[in-house]
Amino acid sequence: MRCPLLLPLLLFVTSSVATTQKWNLRDRVVAAINCGGPEALGSYGITYAADYHDEGQASDVGVQYSFNNAENDDVEIYQTERWSKESFDYEVPVGDGEYVIILKFSEVYFQRVQEKVFNVRINSYTAVKNLDIYDAAGGRGYAHDIYIPVVIKDKKISVNGHKKDYKGKIVIEFAKGPHDNPKVNGFAVLRGKIEDLPPPPAPHVPEDDFPSDFDIEEGAPIPNDLEEEFNPQIIRGDEMDDEVFSATSKSENPFEKYLQESSDWVLPVIVMLIVLIPIAYILHLYTINKQKEKRS
Repeated sequence: MRCPLLLPLLLFVTSSVATTQKWNLRDRVVAAINCGGPEALGSYGITYAADYHDEGQASDVGVQYSFNNAENDDVEIYQTERWSKESFDYEVPVGDGEYVIILKFSEVYFQRVQEKVFNVRINSYTAVKNLDIYDAAGGRGYAHDIYIPVVIKDKKISVNGHKKDYKGKIVIEFAKGPHDNPKVNGFAVLRGKIEDLPPPPAPHVPEDDFPSDFDIEEGAPIPNDLEEEFNPQIIRGDEMDDEVFSATSKSENPFEKYLQESSDWVLPVIVMLIVLIPIAYILHLYTINKQKEKRS
């Protein structure tokens, strides 16, 4: 009876190990930084070094989120970030070869599209224009990765087919855009091609927030009170002494009413048990003694 159960388990374990080995990227890492945070071991064997940068601001506002669309081991990377009121960059010295730059982002403050929009430039070439993390990730508290392949050869760097002079360093710049400030949660530079990498996190689909039986006529506006219930509020750390996460005023603890009602009868029952149990025990001992006396 045990063999039929062990066989599927063995196949599952073997499959999991094979998958892990397939995407073990540890030996391909040229550089990896946990922007705004300490050293961290991410998914696929990538160790992200502590952020050495002193430009802009480091933040860990993202610790309030679990980033459900990301690999579990990468959650810590998305929870910290570096942002700046001006453009800022990281430099990675590498020689000739093929590389992939993995940029890791998450939106943890803004609640709508077009509130934070900026650009990413690789050696002065705009590789990502008008990046809106909230829109790309599918909302606040979700991960978004961007893969950028580069080829370095004969003192030239090619980004998406566009060649620039190369002076020994890949320069990853997070440049000011039309809205708010540029930021980044982490990045890694790996040897190889995009085809050899695992897929990035899939964007969150906001419609998943609605129950399966929730029906809204196509094109009909969502009531304001319903929309507010699906949008928890965050008070930013620079506006208060402590960062606060709170639901909207209309949110309600489903157990609160039950606790209020049950508290009216739970306490009397407990008191009654405390009184009756010793009395029952004494009566039991009394009965046993009486039976012994009759026998003697």
